[in-house]
Amino acid sequence: EKMDMDFREPTTHQPQEPMRPVSPLPPAKAKRGGRGKGFLKLLLVLILIAGAGAGGWYYRDTKAKDDSKILLGEISNLTTRMAALQKELDDAKAAQAAESTTKTKPSQADLDNIEAAIKSGNTAALEQLMASKVTVILAASEGLGERTPTQAIKDLDYLDSGTDPWNFDLPAATVDGYQAGDYKQYFPDGALVGKSANNYVVSFSFNDSGKISTIFMSNSADLL
Repeated sequence: EKMDMDFREPTTHQPQEPMRPVSPLPPAKAKRGGRGKGFLKLLLVLILIAGAGAGGWYYRDTKAKDDSKILLGEISNLTTRMAALQKELDDAKAAQAAESTTKTKPSQADLDNIEAAIKSGNTAALEQLMASKVTVILAASEGLGERTPTQAIKDLDYLDSGTDPWNFDLPAATVDGYQAGDYKQYFPDGALVGKSANNYVVSFSFNDSGKISTIFMSNSADLL
């Protein structure tokens, strides 16, 4: 028998190289991207906070300036108004002073003549002391209204029923009581007021020329 011949080259075993020691892997480095993003977020927050603070300050500063302008405007208006009121007051005082200097009061002689005329009943002498128009008022009847001097002289006959003595130097408290009563308008400051023994009352008021302009009469002081 023929033997099969194996013509393959014999396997040559290569000598194995000794295994090299494996170096340990270096530790992984942290990614820089995450830290950068955190820093950016923090920076953004700080910017927002700073912006909000700056905006708040600007708002408060602007509002404070606006409030200051409003306040200054109000002060200016009040100052102007006060100046105007002061001028009005000064003008009123000046007018009053001028009026007081031009106003003529009845002389003491005229007052004495009026008193004497009432006490004597010779009222005709009073015509020259009267204004061109005289208002005559009777208590409780509200008459007689505007009269001529001649009519007013006749109206004084109403006092004929008043008995002596007539007193034209009444206590201040008595006159004050008349000025506080229902007929107070006929007892102004400067009026000549007389009262009879049986309580008849007469009051003479004067105009700016010192002339008799109003005569008020009452047959009882209890009405005043």
